[in-house]
Amino acid sequence: MYVRITSSGRFYYKEGEGKSEHHHLDDYQIQLVYAGTARNYFDGQSYDLQSGDIVFCRKGRYHAFSATSKEGAKMLEVKFTSADESVEEVLGGIDTKFRDRENQLYMLLSRIVLEGQRKPLHYRSMSSALLMECLLSMNRLCLEHSLPIYESNPIHQLRRSSLATKSEVLDSVDAYIASHIGASFSLAQMAGECGYNQDYLYRVIKKQTGLSAIKYINLVKFERSLSLIQNTELSLSEIGYNLGFENLQYFSRFFKQHGGIAPSEYIEKVRYTTRTDY
Repeated sequence: MYVRITSSGRFYYKEGEGKSEHHHLDDYQIQLVYAGTARNYFDGQSYDLQSGDIVFCRKGRYHAFSATSKEGAKMLEVKFTSADESVEEVLGGIDTKFRDRENQLYMLLSRIVLEGQRKPLHYRSMSSALLMECLLSMNRLCLEHSLPIYESNPIHQLRRSSLATKSEVLDSVDAYIASHIGASFSLAQMAGECGYNQDYLYRVIKKQTGLSAIKYINLVKFERSLSLIQNTELSLSEIGYNLGFENLQYFSRFFKQHGGIAPSEYIEKVRYTTRTDY
């Protein structure tokens, strides 16, 4: 499978700003709203968008969009071409509008934008590979077959990569969450013990990860649950208890919400020897 990116970027549009109706003869386009709200039009049909929404525009389709919130709208955008029939089959399963799940597509699109901005060695090949992963994930999301289970949380993968900016604030937040992961704590307590103003801490978490403080904490806790399932022989009840959940039912709902799969099903997949032939 091969795709060629023609442009990528991070855009900010003030309220009322956007693009009038137009079309791209050869390019497909992905837009992800990560702040504010917007309205897109495809062949005259309107789609209201909020943070976390994605729109996929096929080549030749007439579309327009404008920011609708007072604070404007921030978007990630990637345009690409492909003449690969196997890619066309993947694109055929992608809806015009759908929602991201736990920021997995936001992270992939952000990395594509960073590759284009910084142009490191082999950036074109890396960007194409990231986009292909993004398209396959989009297809799965739209067909409701996505199981976003990660060996490691994608936010942490990005922070550990050479593309990520070192953040002492997030390091202190991670350390605090790790030491209190089985206890109940308020966001104000976390901010105070980390030594930062609460509003400042929230802004840094949002800027660095694209997530609210609550969502970030939950994603770190989810990553820890994956590690305990993968690397220990603890029962699911014991894992839930270690992570501060009152009972197995609550932990199971939390895990499925973040992983797209029941923990009992996931434990069967990773704790027993399996073989897959292709």
